[in-house]
Amino acid sequence: MERSQKPLLIVWQDSFLQHVALIDEQHRGVVAVINSLHYFIQQGFGLRDLMPTVSVLKSYLNFHFKTEEGILRAMESASLEQYCETAINILDEFDIQLRLGLRDDEPQLLLIFLKHWWLEHLQQHEQCAALWRQWDGDFSRT
Repeated sequence: MERSQKPLLIVWQDSFLQHVALIDEQHRGVVAVINSLHYFIQQGFGLRDLMPTVSVLKSYLNFHFKTEEGILRAMESASLEQYCETAINILDEFDIQLRLGLRDDEPQLLLIFLKHWWLEHLQQHEQCAALWRQWDGDFSRT
């Protein structure tokens, strides 16, 4: 491996923890798949070769967004609508960056997007931190 290559794009840190087991486990999963994608790109694989991994990542992001949406809905959060809109925009941007990466044979475009998204996602969580901790694990308020 060349010195300029790093085995992980995102190194897990305790500062990423939200102290809500379900969210923390999903975040670890997202980071793991992003890091796997990064690793294989560094090994010379192109995005076309990595479409199964890309599909898993997009599905996992969608699943994660739906989980967080469910928690916000259960907590009757005023930020629910904004969160849902942001999630849709992220998935749309994911598709755009993927298409550009495929078209230009530049898989780094997707990785740059993903790292930027991760940092923004954590910032978004800072706004919801108190709400996450109040959640009792129930998705319905009936």
